[in-house]
Amino acid sequence: MRHVAGTITHTLPFTAGPRPRGGHEIHDDGALQAWAVGHHPDEVRRAVSRDGTAEVILVGSCLATAGEVRAAADAAAAGSWHSAGRLPGSYLGIVRAGRTAWIMGNRAATVAVHWTISKGTVSWSTSACALAALTGTVPDAVRLLAEVTTWGVEPGADGWFEGIHRLPPGSALVCAPGRPPAVQRLPVPAGRSFADAADALRLVLPDAVGRRALAGGPVSSDLSGGVDSSAITCLAAAHTDLTAITYIDAAMAGQDDARYAAEIAAALPALTRHLVDGRRTGSRHFDELTDPCSVPFTDAPALSVGMLGILEAQLAPAVAAGSTGHLTGWGGDNVLDAPPSPADRFRSGARAAALRDAQRFARDRRSAARPVLAAVLAAGRGSHPKALSVLAAAVLDHPAPRVLPDAADAARWCGQLGAARWLTPGGRTALARFIGARAQSADPTTGPGVLRERLALEATGAEYANLDTLSRARWGLPVHAPFLDTRVVDICLAVPLWERRHPGDFKPLARAALTGLVHHRVLARRTKTAFTGVYDGLRVNAPALRALLARSLLAESGLIDLTAVLASLDRTVNGSPADLGSLHTLISVELWLANLPVHLDTWWEPATSGEALR
Repeated sequence: MRHVAGTITHTLPFTAGPRPRGGHEIHDDGALQAWAVGHHPDEVRRAVSRDGTAEVILVGSCLATAGEVRAAADAAAAGSWHSAGRLPGSYLGIVRAGRTAWIMGNRAATVAVHWTISKGTVSWSTSACALAALTGTVPDAVRLLAEVTTWGVEPGADGWFEGIHRLPPGSALVCAPGRPPAVQRLPVPAGRSFADAADALRLVLPDAVGRRALAGGPVSSDLSGGVDSSAITCLAAAHTDLTAITYIDAAMAGQDDARYAAEIAAALPALTRHLVDGRRTGSRHFDELTDPCSVPFTDAPALSVGMLGILEAQLAPAVAAGSTGHLTGWGGDNVLDAPPSPADRFRSGARAAALRDAQRFARDRRSAARPVLAAVLAAGRGSHPKALSVLAAAVLDHPAPRVLPDAADAARWCGQLGAARWLTPGGRTALARFIGARAQSADPTTGPGVLRERLALEATGAEYANLDTLSRARWGLPVHAPFLDTRVVDICLAVPLWERRHPGDFKPLARAALTGLVHHRVLARRTKTAFTGVYDGLRVNAPALRALLARSLLAESGLIDLTAVLASLDRTVNGSPADLGSLHTLISVELWLANLPVHLDTWWEPATSGEALR
């Protein structure tokens, strides 16, 4: 699988260990070694500062010019090592200044960093599975269980495997002689006004799209008709001809998205639009899951495996056109919009405005206002650690969780999902202990909305990375998500949540930033199409899903009750929305566990003789 890996050691004499199988060495100075697996040589960028004291290495989809990379190296020499993390694109950053090394992914978790330490050597990788194979560690079943049965539980510094540390997005792993490895947060960009952010986004987002569109070779894009994919398509069409793809099914055919997509295609001569109709291609949700071994492996459980049949049909025109990169609107919901945040506004001191927000939110959700107002007031006295402690007790005490979300959840940090009904007594005990441990390290200053926004951004970034992995493995087609570039994320998230989300409006930041650059009718939209075709896929593919869940490793571990899970599947197949999200997550988890390659020889090979002699 495509990844980057390396080691950092200051212990002498140096003893070379195994190297990534099929890896291309990109750095070795005796202390820091690094290899890239599955990357084209053009995807490795490097520069040394003018005074020779610092070096920057960038691996992945880095769109910076040579001059911008050199400027980042000069900045590192002057002490601003973090400048290397804010260049255009999505990539892994390695910075060497003196004898100190910084390893960093990006803020949206599209590039993640995992690490472990043994005998004075730090091993790190963008693949947690590679490190699990190296150290012989196993998946953390309770961490996976929390994903299925709760919301708002912080992943923390632990990854999917026991003993493999996860570098929080927006951080760097710092290694220096005489010091244990440390995690250092990148400086948080200063807050912005809505108007200032719109002006900055008007420059940075078209640049992010344009650099990809002009990177060389034909490009393609999603054109769903929604604001996000439409914006990316319009911005790309300003630079080059491209293949634009609209996918519909029986439920989507007569909806707003399809009409807007057709209108945009008619207005932009640079587009060659393909309308892919799932009714004709026979593609549905949860196709192609009969044989887990045939599903391409991803480094984390991937919801996108439930879309393999649809993706096959959707991306076929791009593959046929020889596309070298497929542009998407992934992340637009995260940066152009914001979760409801009356509790955060209340905690900021604007209490009257926050209570008005809460009343409008309750009215929009057709909910009673009193529970929402009560939750906002409680949030003013509460904290994330306290909320996690309450959740741990609730999981252990086994009260019946609500079947569907409550509007008051907008003012809460965390909670149980309906799928908590699946937990066995042993599962409850293990999960409560896990959540209780998270409470010990949770940030007491963060508000519910800010927490929800960050976790949603990281989940979107990780799922985009899974989609890119699947697309490269199946169709040789890289997928791009300009909205998830750190520069774009930094601009948008510097605006308070309640200023990005306006009652009765839809993505006003997109309209303020992109008017004149994007088809005007899209920016005036106030609707968002619901995707309900998933139930058709569930009904058709129910036998394969039952067979997969019947072999559930979480059930075999005694954490969930298989009978309860299968009963939920039956209800969901018949149209109940209560457990749809949890079932989708559980299916992705079980496929991942069944297909997990963690044998040492799969990922690693002995060092060459030259490496062994150093």
